[in-house]
Amino acid sequence: MRIDVHAHLWTAGTRPAYIHPAGEGAASPLITEHDMTWMVGAPVEDTVAVMHLILAGLPARYPRMRVLASHLGGALSLLPRRLDNHLAFESPRTPERPSVAARRLWYDTVSHVHPPALVAAAASFGADRLVLGTDFPYEDGEVFLRAVDHIADSGLTPEEATMILDTNAAGLLGLSAP
Repeated sequence: MRIDVHAHLWTAGTRPAYIHPAGEGAASPLITEHDMTWMVGAPVEDTVAVMHLILAGLPARYPRMRVLASHLGGALSLLPRRLDNHLAFESPRTPERPSVAARRLWYDTVSHVHPPALVAAAASFGADRLVLGTDFPYEDGEVFLRAVDHIADSGLTPEEATMILDTNAAGLLGLSAP
């Protein structure tokens, strides 16, 4: 993995690196040959991409680096305990627990308006690490509007919804909050 070669560029600038699936079905025929490239493959790609960064130790080595993962980081918000428990025997050279490293990154709220996914991400990463995402231009019309509207109706506290809708993006971009 060669991501760490360019990590110094991310720490010096104000622009975050954005992780989005390529639509390759995680290079798995079990996904692509069964017509699941985007519905299953995209979240798998999101999860794997973030885990590559975490296992390479980039969040620990470059704490000012800003990385935005799409789609709530895939399945990552459901896995923190499992990742931490398997770390010692599966990836013992990782410098910090994945549950800690995952809280150093940012995640957009694209969940196809599934409130439990949003609530799980807020619980796992902190609502302060979530920024509004709409998946535009891939989603538009009613789906686009619901991507914004559902934040306040998802079961998060009003304070958490306000952070996601109004202030967290400023932190991600290194700007002053409004």
